[in-house]
Amino acid sequence: MINPNEWLRTRKNLLDEVKSQVQVRLGPMAPALKRYAKNLDVDFNRVWKPCSEKELTTALNKARIVLGADFHAYAQSQRAHVRILRDVVHRPRVILALECLAHNKEDVAAEFLAGKISETRFLEACDWEKNWGFPWEHYRPLFELARDRGFEVKGLNLPKQGSLAARDTWTARKLSGLAKASPDSLIYVVIGEWHVAAKHLPLKLRAQFKDQIAVLFQDVEKLYFQLAQKKREGNVDYMKSAGQRFCLMVSPPWMKWQSYLMYLEHAYDQDLQEELAIDYTDHVASLIELLEADLKTVVHNKARIQVYCPSSKTSLSRLKVSLPKRFAKALRYHLEHDLSFYLPEREWLYLSRATINHASALAGQFVHASFSDRRRTLWDLPQDFLPLIWIEAVGFFFSKWINPKRKAETLESIRLQLSARSPKDEGRRALLLSLDHRLSEVVYVQTGRLRARRYKPRELDAYLEASRIVGSMLGERLFQKVRSRTISLRQLMSYLKVNVEDKHFAKFYWDLIRQIENPRAPK
Repeated sequence: MINPNEWLRTRKNLLDEVKSQVQVRLGPMAPALKRYAKNLDVDFNRVWKPCSEKELTTALNKARIVLGADFHAYAQSQRAHVRILRDVVHRPRVILALECLAHNKEDVAAEFLAGKISETRFLEACDWEKNWGFPWEHYRPLFELARDRGFEVKGLNLPKQGSLAARDTWTARKLSGLAKASPDSLIYVVIGEWHVAAKHLPLKLRAQFKDQIAVLFQDVEKLYFQLAQKKREGNVDYMKSAGQRFCLMVSPPWMKWQSYLMYLEHAYDQDLQEELAIDYTDHVASLIELLEADLKTVVHNKARIQVYCPSSKTSLSRLKVSLPKRFAKALRYHLEHDLSFYLPEREWLYLSRATINHASALAGQFVHASFSDRRRTLWDLPQDFLPLIWIEAVGFFFSKWINPKRKAETLESIRLQLSARSPKDEGRRALLLSLDHRLSEVVYVQTGRLRARRYKPRELDAYLEASRIVGSMLGERLFQKVRSRTISLRQLMSYLKVNVEDKHFAKFYWDLIRQIENPRAPK
């Protein structure tokens, strides 16, 4: 792959740049707040070591109270707690205490979880936007898990409370009361990461609960770069320090800060007129520049890109006029199913979700289009099926390049998604096409023989979804080969320069499959 020192330098520069942009939008931090935040840094001056999931499981299931750090603007932060509660915590009774829920709205939450009121009514009654403000979509999975598992939900938000230290005092009293009222329950807290510094909320609880407190941090940059210097950042999921303190290594630290920056820009621009609405072009451009530095190259046309998103009312009309009429159905499918895409005809990118995974995949597809001189959108299906798989693979590959912790979805998770999108056939056509194509790849790797496609659906959506499914799997395999240096950076660049519209592209594709899955096969 690239030189490790250069890799670290570019990532630290990215992180510093994003954090500085966040600070510009937030303005100067008050001295008291700065002192409060600085206490968090002290926790990571001590010895931290990788640990097993078994150690984490044992600690959480012995604890009375688990204090889980939450980075509010980053959806993966909330999903990490969902995964811990679903797969690691094995307690018959759990009380989920959430900072996102106002303390005086617990009755409303109970009605919502019992199905007595709708989600819309719940959000209105909670005045979610005013009392919390961070995206409800990030926190919905926690409420859904509570409903499915029968967790009791309590609120820790004090909208009118003063200092953060005063909130810690109030929160400690509330958690102590919950533990006393329900001694057999695990109190699982999801609260801002500053609160769980040792000198804050844990200090106010340890006098009473001693070693029955466990603390969960997430994606601490100091720990991440310590692992990265040892080339272990991709294969360590948990770290541990004294005092039942753990850190979940969910994703690189720049991911959460970039998400925060996107959130701040959206919050700032959401009330402006349409023509001044938020523009994510700079975000994607910064990721393109990161890839340029890593690949030691220059993308000359990056200044011309434009990024559209669902919040722009003019997006749909502008996208429609930029494409041939025969692509209208494919365009509508992407827009309706929350899929990002790149239109090389105009150098326009459509960012369906303001997430780093989507943005980095688009950045990768743009870089690839520049290298390969791709000039058109590959929606002439089924003839564009192989090139489209490769485009999706490249996008997934570069999203993992930015976020090595990202994982390709399993066929089962994809089946469930497709079932929701296509209830009539439960995504059956796309899955069958994906499986048929993967079988052709396996046959070619083992025998060198091209197997005729057996399943040939007529529906456009089957090819669009199958290219995404197979492409993400191929992108995952390619990333692992590059990361392990089985495939060199020079080889990768040669792959990226292949013209997908060339008549010999199919030969390149099948030879690539054989090389990735069987490195000893002749090139």
